[in-house]
Amino acid sequence: MSFSTLIGNDQNKQILQRLLRREALGLALIFAGPDGVGKRQFALTFAKAANCQHPIPTRDDSCDSCPVCERIQANSYSDVVTLQPDGTYIKIAQTRALTNDVQVRPREGRQRFFLIDEADRLREEAANSLLKTLEEPPSTSTIILLTSRPDALLPTIRSRAQKLNFAPLSIAEMESYLTQTSPRPAPDTKLLARLTGGRIGQAATIDLSEYRRERREMLEMLELLATGNNKYRLVKAAEHYGKQEREAFERMLNLLLNVLRDVFLVAASGDDINVVNTDVTDKLQSLAEKIGVARLLDWIKKFDELRRTLNININRQVATEAALLSLAQ
Repeated sequence: MSFSTLIGNDQNKQILQRLLRREALGLALIFAGPDGVGKRQFALTFAKAANCQHPIPTRDDSCDSCPVCERIQANSYSDVVTLQPDGTYIKIAQTRALTNDVQVRPREGRQRFFLIDEADRLREEAANSLLKTLEEPPSTSTIILLTSRPDALLPTIRSRAQKLNFAPLSIAEMESYLTQTSPRPAPDTKLLARLTGGRIGQAATIDLSEYRRERREMLEMLELLATGNNKYRLVKAAEHYGKQEREAFERMLNLLLNVLRDVFLVAASGDDINVVNTDVTDKLQSLAEKIGVARLLDWIKKFDELRRTLNININRQVATEAALLSLAQ
């Protein structure tokens, strides 16, 4: 992508384009924002604009099609280096190697870029080893720390780098982005834009067919709870989900709570303006009428409590069965 095709976070785009007009780009930046919001793509776009073989000076932008731009996008350009956690943390051996590499002049292009992914996972000694480099990077090296938890960075790190805050796209912006990059039926685009919460990086991780299958199971479970006349099937459902691994169990609970939130919004407001699952509004309306606002609040509280108990060693099957049977009364 080039700056002209990036969607959202326009102020950050303008700041980066102004920086490109400087004689030297030796600087340290922090790109802060939720996971999947597009921080890394902005960093790569910045690197393209600085190294493009056929830049567009009137727009402070790259051509996005020359071999350099293509290699930067594909993470195969030697002057764009990514540092990632080695296991749980980024370790001091990694940052020492980076501080040495930063001093080396560009091998192929005009400017070197060093991207530190999940910078909040720097060990303290590793972070401290970066301080001098962040304060006085050479003119041919730009260091960008990417993080979803900027407050977890050491104050000494934060004071040596300019921070740019990245926000999710609006639903309209996300729909526009999805329409441009991966056209699909309009209902799918509308649903995916809401499921991602405006986070571009999340779009590729969601399989809509699998999501709809799992959601159908949650809607069926809510229908059983609403009628309360088939406790045997509720017990079997608790057995099925309780035997799953924790990650799958937690995903089920998150999906159930998200669907319940939509049903509550329909029940409380009578419309679907803020609903995520816009492709099943008829089903949501039917459940809202059967359950009612008061019971929905109780259900949300119960399943939220169940989700919180995952932090302790519980029997998931027994806990799920107890929750379902108590709500089916």
